[in-house]
This record gives sequence, structure tokens and C-alpha cells, in this order.
Amino acid sequence: MNIGILGAGNVGKILGEGFVKSGHRVLISSRDPHNSKHVSWKQEVGESGDITLLDEAARFGEIIIVALPWSCLKDVLATIDPVYLKNKTVIDVSNSIHFENGPRLLLHDTSAGVIVQKLLPESHVVKTLNTISDKIMIHPYFKEGSPIMFMCGNNNSSKYQVRALLKDIGWTTVVDLGDIRQSLLQESIMLACVISEIQLHSPGSAFALLRH
Repeated sequence: MNIGILGAGNVGKILGEGFVKSGHRVLISSRDPHNSKHVSWKQEVGESGDITLLDEAARFGEIIIVALPWSCLKDVLATIDPVYLKNKTVIDVSNSIHFENGPRLLLHDTSAGVIVQKLLPESHVVKTLNTISDKIMIHPYFKEGSPIMFMCGNNNSSKYQVRALLKDIGWTTVVDLGDIRQSLLQESIMLACVISEIQLHSPGSAFALLRH
């Protein structure tokens, strides 16, 4: 499958490498794709991955991943021709979080996922992979057991696609929480995880669901 990733930071590069190793073709994207800091990533992924401009990654991808900082997400999406995202599954991994005076959510009556869906009304937004750090997004392994990944979105076919992609990168327990409004719950779970990491001095943690 062709995957276009909007963003070329740590999240974009880690997900891009993970999906390339799973057999997909990936374009990550940046406003400055020729920057020398991207050379090592291109060498690592080989011919199945490359870095390009944002519009080109959006046009290329059968599935799009929004891997942008919340501070610039709206502005970046506004620069992309909407026709390139129409009727596509768009995976949103963003979080609106503020760390000054302790981590907290910036949004209360809405969520980042709901806002992304409003910004892309002709796309099928699925919220996932936002509850953990980039260090454990690909093939998470914990001695204590398997972590859980949540997702939500309005389109069942898109969620089916995303579930398959999550399986490709090692997520064996995936729970569908419902429509895109549940992204507020996922973003709250992310905040609970961040605070737990701070309290327990345990970065790179994740939640698991214990069942009888």
C-alpha cells in the first residue's frame, strides 16, 4: 500500500520506517525535503521510502498519516490541495497538550481528532497511535505483556484499514472506541500516560488491558 506521511519529524520517520519494513511504500514530507538531516532516513529505508513535499505525499498516499505538531497542524493542512485527501483514510496521531506548569490538555469541549475531521470534511479521519511516545510506536515489547492501542473514527471501512496497518507494525490488541468524538477520550488517556510516566520515572510506557 502507498502511505503518505505529513511530517518528517521523529514520529513521521519512525512510522515511515516501520511501514516500509512491513512491505509498504512510504513518502514522508516536509516543507524542506532536501535538508541534509533527512539523508540518513532515506539511506535506512532504501527504495521503498523517500521524502518529498507535503502536497506530493498527500497525492501519493492511499492512506495519509498526519504526524505534525499541533502548533502548526492547521496551517499545514490548509496548504494542501483538498482533492489529494478527498475520500481517503487519514490517520491522526496528534495531541493538543501544554507542558507549562504541568502537562494538561489545551482542548476541553472538543478534541484534536474532532478538529482534524472538521478541517478535512471529505476525508475519513481515524484517531490512533496518539497515546504512546514515538519510541514505542513500532513493534512495542514489554516483559509484563502486550500494550493496548485505541482507535476511533466515523467510517468503519477506514477503521478496518487502520486495524490492519496497526497489526503490520506489531499492535496485537486494538480496541475501537467508537466515532471520532471519542478522540477526546484517547487524548485524555495519552495525558494520563504522560503523567504516570513522570510520577513513576518510567518513560516509554503504555497501558494494557487485563482480562480474565
